[in-house]
Amino acid sequence: MYTDNFNYIIIWGHRNFTHTHSYIHYGFYKAFIYLGYKCLWIDNINDNNYSKEIFKNSLFITEGQVDSNIPINKNSFYVLHNCNGDKYNIIPKENKINLQVFTLDCIEKHNAKKLPYEYGYYLDDCIIITWATDLLPHEINENIYNLDNIQNKTDNFINFIGMPTPPWDKVKEYCKINNIKYTNFGGFNMKTKVTAEENMKLVQKSIIAPSIQEEWQVKNSYIPCRIFKNISYGKMGLTNNPYVYELFNKKIIFDYEVVNLCDKGINFFFNHRSDIIIELMNIVKNKHTYINRINAIFWLINKIKN
Repeated sequence: MYTDNFNYIIIWGHRNFTHTHSYIHYGFYKAFIYLGYKCLWIDNINDNNYSKEIFKNSLFITEGQVDSNIPINKNSFYVLHNCNGDKYNIIPKENKINLQVFTLDCIEKHNAKKLPYEYGYYLDDCIIITWATDLLPHEINENIYNLDNIQNKTDNFINFIGMPTPPWDKVKEYCKINNIKYTNFGGFNMKTKVTAEENMKLVQKSIIAPSIQEEWQVKNSYIPCRIFKNISYGKMGLTNNPYVYELFNKKIIFDYEVVNLCDKGINFFFNHRSDIIIELMNIVKNKHTYINRINAIFWLINKIKN
């Protein structure tokens, strides 16, 4: 395989807690390290400690807001997410692909072809995928094994980790009315930042862990990484997005209305069905980790190079 010849995998861009995309870069980095690749996670500013030699014959993964200082060389391969600029024009066409996030209109507009991986599509020079859980398969297995303990440690509060959007105000109000403690961590607030491990524990302690999306995301069938994470951590999936509901074969909980969704989630909690959660966790383990996404990217690279 061509992808066996890379000297390094280089994640170029967002450091942890600096941007929502940093959690995606973290997921890729963790998975590449697990797979045995020499992988570096370099931010756009502090790159002076690295020999320029390592940038040759490597695979770069970057994002357009943090690629201003990325090294450009013709013998490396570039996976570019929302990147613009003439600097990439010198790179041979067979040494770069665009990465786009799955939305239904994106697939239909480009008449994209199906990848041999879940929720992956491609054009000649573009891959369209969803993000994934930040856990590795063996870590999901550990949560499956400890699922009863996770359930028993749940308390009467909802921990939301991320940047709150307007629909989350409804969750906050729901908690107030129903005497549930609501706490928001993370986002871009360095005072409330949490590690990936802390994120998982906070979600696991929550009575429900909804994945609630804004109107644009729902209308465009955007699939958030939060749904994969929450399920892999051992929580029942809750969504206000019908496309996400279909993704899991209608085995998670769905309602357009946030209040109804929370009510359904609370009801499920008190009528707990471990078998359903385990089935969902196995779906994420087998189809929706960053290992799956890396395999999809490598598949397209090898198709282009061969």
